Order: sequence, then structure tokens, then C-alpha cells
Amino acid sequence: MNKILRFGIVLSVFIVSCESDTPLEPDMGFDYFPLQVGNFQIYEVVQTDILNNVETESTYELRVLVSDSAKNDDGSITYIITREKRGNPSAAWQAYETWSAKIVNNKLIQNESNTLFVKLLFPPSLNLSWDGNEFNNLPDNGNLFNDSKSEKYFISEVADLTSLSNGYQVSNTITVTQNAYNDIPTGKDQRSEIYAKDVGLVYKETVQLKYCTSGSCLGQQFVEKGVILIQSIKSNGAL
Repeated sequence: MNKILRFGIVLSVFIVSCESDTPLEPDMGFDYFPLQVGNFQIYEVVQTDILNNVETESTYELRVLVSDSAKNDDGSITYIITREKRGNPSAAWQAYETWSAKIVNNKLIQNESNTLFVKLLFPPSLNLSWDGNEFNNLPDNGNLFNDSKSEKYFISEVADLTSLSNGYQVSNTITVTQNAYNDIPTGKDQRSEIYAKDVGLVYKETVQLKYCTSGSCLGQQFVEKGVILIQSIKSNGAL
């Protein structure tokens, strides 16, 4: 056999052998919440505030933009998230609030108006659970009916394709159930979020209703105060 040909065959086998011996990096699922400066999502939001059983509905658009980043002393990176609102698609964006997010020990920690939430745990998988309030300093963070600081989040669904009510379709999604409380005498606290690979948050639903529990309205599901919020993605991209 030609020496050059034989050397080429040996070299090819050596390269293939080296490639097969190289361990593959595990997919941690960080792309369910892509953190890169310039990434943005635009949502349509329908919010219904309820006081003494009277509903007031408002609709607006929300733009969430990863606007900056800074390296922390522990090596993690904090990403600044700018949130802007507008009443309709032709209006100018108005500054609303600033959040931040970082990944530490495979936990996505988001600072929402100075309150910390563990939004995701990586790598995500069906039925994976964690304490969403692990780093929150409030005795009761958003949970209307539980005095415990701890609040169990879990991945309740993994789907290849999800269709939202506004017609938007996304692939490779996970649904995080944050609370599923429903008690006819006292009220509801039901919260969930859907994340999609390479997109991030695509849908958020919050139903928090506190019923009257005294007098003639007891058991009538009379809402003393509450909120229903539906946040659905319209588009996403990078600036």
C-alpha cells in the first residue's frame, strides 16, 4: 500500500478516535432564559384589577430588554433588564422599571423590584422542583394563603410545541407552576410561566383572588381584592 495513503488512513482513524473520546458538554438548558445584552421580548398584557367585586381592565404592551451586564466578584454576571410599557403599538415606549437576573449554582435568580425569585433551575426537566423564595427576605412573597416563606416551584409540563391564545406558536417549552392554590371559601392563588428555548419567557398567568369570608358574602366568591394578569409574547429579537 502506498505509504502516503496508509499514513492518511492512520491519521483519519486517530482523529476519529480522539473526537469520539472527547466528552460532550451537557446541555444545561440555559437557553430557556437566554441572557445576552440586546435580547428583547415584546408582550401583550391584559391586567384585571378587582376591588369589592368590581373589575377594572387595562391592556398594554411590555418590552423586556437585556440592556447591560456587569461581572460580579464571585465570577457570575448580573444582567440588567429594562422594562418599558406603551398603551398601543404606535405609541412610544415609556420607562417602567428595572430588574436584573443572574445564574448562580445553576439557579436563575431574578431581582423583581428588589425581591429575589429563583425562576428556574438548570438543567430543567419534568417534575423538577425548587424553592422559588429561597433568596427572598419577605415572610410571605405573593402567596396570599400561605404564611410559609418557602414556595415550591416545579416544572409541570414539557412540550415540543405550544400554541398561545393569541396565535403565537413556540417550540421546546417548559411550564413552571409556581402556585396552584384554589379554595372556594377563601380564594385563589394560581401562577404559572412558560419558557421556550432560545426565546425565554413566552407566557405568564397570574390569578390571585381573595374572597370575602364573613357575613352574607361568605362562600359566595365575592372578591374583596384581586388581580388577573395574562402576559403573552408577540415578538422577540436582538437589538
